[in-house]
Amino acid sequence: RPPAGAAAASLGGWSAGQPPAEGARARHRCRTMEAPAECFRHIAGAPLGQGRSAELEALEELVKKGEIRDCTFSPEFFEELFALLLVAFAWRGKEAQADVWCVERIFLGLTRVPEFDVAQCERHLPDHWLRALASRTDGTAAQEEWPLIRDLYLWVYGHFPERRPLIRALIGRALRSVAHFVHKSAPVGPLLETLQPIIHGFATPLTAVHRSLLYDILLPLHKSNEWLQWDRQTPLVGMFHKELVGCILLLLEKQPTLAPKCVEVVCSHFPSSREANTPKEVLIVYEVSQLLRFVDSAGLRSLLPVLLRQMVRLLSSHNAQPIQSVLQFWKEDYIVELFKSYPAELIPTLLPALLRGGEPFWNPTVNRMTTLVLEKLEASDPEVFRSAAEDLWGPGRPRPAYLAARAAQAAAAEAAGAEAEEEKAGDKPQDVSSLKYCLGGWKPPGAGGAGGGGARGGGGAKPPLTATGVAPWAMGGGGGGSAGGRQPPLTATGVAPWAFKGGGGAAGGGLPRPGALRRMQG
Repeated sequence: RPPAGAAAASLGGWSAGQPPAEGARARHRCRTMEAPAECFRHIAGAPLGQGRSAELEALEELVKKGEIRDCTFSPEFFEELFALLLVAFAWRGKEAQADVWCVERIFLGLTRVPEFDVAQCERHLPDHWLRALASRTDGTAAQEEWPLIRDLYLWVYGHFPERRPLIRALIGRALRSVAHFVHKSAPVGPLLETLQPIIHGFATPLTAVHRSLLYDILLPLHKSNEWLQWDRQTPLVGMFHKELVGCILLLLEKQPTLAPKCVEVVCSHFPSSREANTPKEVLIVYEVSQLLRFVDSAGLRSLLPVLLRQMVRLLSSHNAQPIQSVLQFWKEDYIVELFKSYPAELIPTLLPALLRGGEPFWNPTVNRMTTLVLEKLEASDPEVFRSAAEDLWGPGRPRPAYLAARAAQAAAAEAAGAEAEEEKAGDKPQDVSSLKYCLGGWKPPGAGGAGGGGARGGGGAKPPLTATGVAPWAMGGGGGGSAGGRQPPLTATGVAPWAFKGGGGAAGGGLPRPGALRRMQG
């Protein structure tokens, strides 16, 4: 290691009167310290700020480049390293997140160095260090830190067999709490990824503790019906569903007889119709298809009531996604062979939901998939399929919707043809309420017809009263005058008879008799 003065002159590249940059000063301090343990101790006691972050970045750079291998990996080195990790696990807040990630990356990088002696660091790994690591799984760790937590768990579990019971207990406790209250900040996926290699090492047959892991911790994780992102239709269970299915399948590989119970429990976590969580329904249907790999024909008999109830409910939906996910069952050969064991129970129950009263579905993909499923059901047992079809649409049963539609179209076409023939033959009775019937044979006069004065004069033929609504007294006279010399009756006009005497003036020049006038004034 060069002297401090020589390192200061060569590493930073600055003159005596020029202050070094924060990163260069940190790299200089990490390289010139007497031992890495001193650097770990200094960082652990440093307050939050740019100085601590710069020193961590400088130390991480030494680990990445391999320069840390020139140091002595003494017992003090391991003691101060685990002490730094223990302090970093207690750092909280968004400002300290980057420093926590950096410390974890430094530790994982050091574990890959050939000089890192696992046997020496075992005595410096207390139980409270593992509990401090488990405290990062309570939702305080950011999502970027989750892979680091998983890698730390896996490293400790793989190198320290004495710590494995404690690690299994800590992971189980964290998952059990999440099963009761799932929130998006809990690192469920990384914990389940940590659990998968642990399950690989389980002995067969499974013990009561292993079955408790399946029934009390893993299966209740399906309960959540919350949304991770509602606008993108992402369910909360979708964050860890892939890892969850992987753990359950690993356990069923150890003991397949647990599969019927698992299918029954998973089907109980289907969202109800009022909760409307189609993405979760699709995920659960996919999981059921994977669990059926471990179910035999004897186990299917106990599952048929629950399984058929959910299948019929989803096939009756107006949403294409759950219908397609159920129809995907018949694309798996092992499920097709499994369903062939009970055609008498499956075909009569599923056929009405698949045919939908004979009315095609709005999605053409669903129609094509339904046709393929019907063909496979018929091939599984033609006699049962024929009997179920006769019970559905046989004699005395309602006709299919498409046949009823065809019959209605044919009847409408036949009626239209008959009406056209009757009109052509002239045998159709006249409509007495029509304008044509009321006009009879009358036609309006031409523009230049004779016998009248002006453009509106005609041949003298008058339209019928029922067609024109013209009063009979207005029909008299020729082409002159507005009324042709005839006056309307009193009952029609309300005008006194004396007003019609005389020829000129507005009232014909007549006056009322004195007696009539006195009666009017009285």
